[in-house]
Amino acid sequence: MSRCLQKGVTTLAVTSILLMVALTVTLGTQKSLFYQIKRSQNEIKSRQNHWLAEGAIECGYAQFRAENKVPQNITDCGSGHGVIASFVPSVHGQRVVAQSGYSTVEKEILIKNRLSSGAIQSNADLYFHSSLSFATPDPGKFTERGWECVALRYGRRFYSPSLVNQGVVHGRKPYEDFSNPGYKDCLGSHRSFGQSWGHLGKDFVQDAHLSLFEQFFNVPAHEHDKVKMSDKVTVMEGVGYPKQVYNCGSALASQIRSGKHFLWVEGGCEIKMSEYNNLVNAASATDGVLILVHEGVFSVMGKPPGGSSEPFKGVLFHFNREFVASPIQWRGFVADRILNHPSSVVERSFRNIASYYQYGAFSLSGGQYFDTPGQSAVFNDSLEVNFNGDVINNVQANVNPPRWREGSWYAE
Repeated sequence: MSRCLQKGVTTLAVTSILLMVALTVTLGTQKSLFYQIKRSQNEIKSRQNHWLAEGAIECGYAQFRAENKVPQNITDCGSGHGVIASFVPSVHGQRVVAQSGYSTVEKEILIKNRLSSGAIQSNADLYFHSSLSFATPDPGKFTERGWECVALRYGRRFYSPSLVNQGVVHGRKPYEDFSNPGYKDCLGSHRSFGQSWGHLGKDFVQDAHLSLFEQFFNVPAHEHDKVKMSDKVTVMEGVGYPKQVYNCGSALASQIRSGKHFLWVEGGCEIKMSEYNNLVNAASATDGVLILVHEGVFSVMGKPPGGSSEPFKGVLFHFNREFVASPIQWRGFVADRILNHPSSVVERSFRNIASYYQYGAFSLSGGQYFDTPGQSAVFNDSLEVNFNGDVINNVQANVNPPRWREGSWYAE
């Protein structure tokens, strides 16, 4: 009996120990399971916070794109989550930051303008037969003594018998929110008048490193199709040989009146005197247009007698890479009769490589750019330039809008 009792106690003890071990294992497993569940919940919450922060910076970016600047009132785009992005100025543009819980996401908007100062910029040789007047130059950088104005930036040759920089206090503002403390003008060292072979000031800058297509559009010249095929750009394809858009001035005015303000002309283009008024009037009703002529000659024949007194409001951009300039390329253009006439007033070394010709009085409000190395731009009559930074910025913001900078993604 005693032995049976002893065996029973032993069995009970072993069973109790086994039960305790089993219970311990079970409790440990449950604890581990609970930990795994809790960890999964935290990971889900972390991912949710990350997605909310990521959504907030995309929302902020959309608002920035809509206004082409940091919006005054940044919202959560109606999501109801209350996660709102903030903007921090950076070297390349604006850093967009959003935080949700412990998750922070940031990316950088690339808006850095690589364009140098200058109302006219050219890596083509420039020849002015008559007067060149900058009614408003690019004000450039402000100093305590005045503005370091830049009227013209050129690559190699520049000739003009009469030029004047009228400064920034008498004419139109260089841009709408132009702030001029103390009503300062261009510094004396940055305000030229006289002749190109005389003493030019620092407002006429020789720059051997002009790559204007890339500097203006932020796209390498060999990738120019990225600009040409962008949503905002309308391509006008020339025909024939040499390729040209016939009645180019009228065609441009028609496109502008239909709401297409950023025009890429593939081939030659001549804006005749009879087409001038319609084109200027169409452009004046916009925030500024782009007329880019690619791989061809380009001529502006000026306003007719009694023509519009309004300046052309926009950016004129001439861009050639494979096109070879020669007098024969002008055949069929009105400009050919004057530019290549036996008694032409244009010096032969400029005339033989001319790809741009301007005749008659012409006034511009915006900017003019020649990315036609090895060629020349010839101006037969007076040109008045009013630098307009708002027009230039409008063109750049639409044709090459702000975008995310590659490699700028950061999350924690």
